[in-house]
Order: sequence, then structure tokens, then C-alpha cells
Amino acid sequence: MTGADSRVHVSGHYSGAVSRAVSTVIDIGIVFGLYALAVAGIDLLFRVVLGIELSNDRSGLAWGIALGTWAFLYAFISLTIAGRTIGKGLIGLRVVTGGGGTLPASRAFVRTLAFPFSALLFGLGFLGVLIGRRHRALHDVIAGTCVVYDWGDRAAELPAPLSAFLARKAGAEYTPSPPPAS
Repeated sequence: MTGADSRVHVSGHYSGAVSRAVSTVIDIGIVFGLYALAVAGIDLLFRVVLGIELSNDRSGLAWGIALGTWAFLYAFISLTIAGRTIGKGLIGLRVVTGGGGTLPASRAFVRTLAFPFSALLFGLGFLGVLIGRRHRALHDVIAGTCVVYDWGDRAAELPAPLSAFLARKAGAEYTPSPPPAS
């Protein structure tokens, strides 16, 4: 087989630890960044309109609860609507059911609620991502989910030596598509 039809499709493969870690770091940055902007905006609004300064709460308990609630809603709503968070979308990952189906809201809820348990005991809940066949963390096992690469139905364009190696392993001939005309 030659041409575009013989390209190697990588969507649907279980994601690895590095791509999951990078997407999580991006999501943490987004959660904290948007939270900080929201708190600053709300504080400014309260000071200007009502003359109340919200930053007088020195205990931080209310702010911690608000941050936890925001993080939960960010992950839950993103997974329910798109099957991915912004960080996962940028890296090309999607959360699916164990059978590869679309993630229902109930499983997104359970996965988001169980995520902190993966971090308990020095992050032992993430060990399955490194050693498991399906690269599932504890929260994936609890919710019955998997994280897979998903770049849509387009084929991945691989560098020539790598694509030739993969084609030999697959028993097919790989012919990369020509570069677009400029």
C-alpha cells in the first residue's frame, strides 16, 4: 500500500507518563492563573463598589476551598464537555472509557473526585501510568477510564527513518505524503 492511506495512525494509543505529566503541569498553571485573575477581579470589584477588602481573611481557608472548588469544576466540566482539559487538548490527549467510548458525565465526576487519591502516599497512585499495560493511574482505575492520544482521524507524519522502521515492523510500505506546495 502506498500513499496517504499507508500512513501510521497513532490516535487511540494509550498515552505515556511524560505527555500526561506535561498536560497536568499545563492544567495546574491554567487553574492557578485563572483563579488568581478571578480573585484579583472580584477583590477589585468589592473594593470599588462596596468598599470591602476581601484580602483581610488571613486564615486562607475560604480561599483554599474556593481554589479546590475551581480546580474540581475546571476538570469536571472540561472532561464532561470535551473529554479533555485544555492541557490535554494542547498535548493531544483525550480521556475515554475503558472500552474506548466517549466519557459520560458520571465517569468524569468520579475521575475528578478520585484524582487527589492518586497523589496520596507520595504519588503511588500514579505508578500505574509508568508500569501498567494501559498506563492507568489510580483515579483512572476507580473511574474505569483511560487516557489516549487523540489528534483526530488524521495520520501522524513521522520522520522518514522512523516511518520506514515502523512500516517494516508492520509489514507495509510507508510513503510519506509530499510536503504542501508553497
